[in-house]
Amino acid sequence: MPKKTKNWDIDRLAFTDKIIISMAIAEMKNFPSIPVKVSINEYIDISKTYSTPKSKQFVNGLLDVLAKELTDSGQIRKSGRGLLDNK
Repeated sequence: MPKKTKNWDIDRLAFTDKIIISMAIAEMKNFPSIPVKVSINEYIDISKTYSTPKSKQFVNGLLDVLAKELTDSGQIRKSGRGLLDNK
């Protein structure tokens, strides 16, 4: 995550945001039947409730970038009803 937060002082990030992002990545990687967009939206909602007022934009932006990179590298593979497996 430090590479993706180079414009942010990692010590100033809300600890809650770090946890939310870690949980979202774990869900995206380990639950193949949950669509990536659903995971991102759920964790944005969690950040609205439990973190700072600006957290939703930060969490959304970072998860969008990470989800694309992890999908492109094959680390996120989705399958199941209505989902296509990555090739």
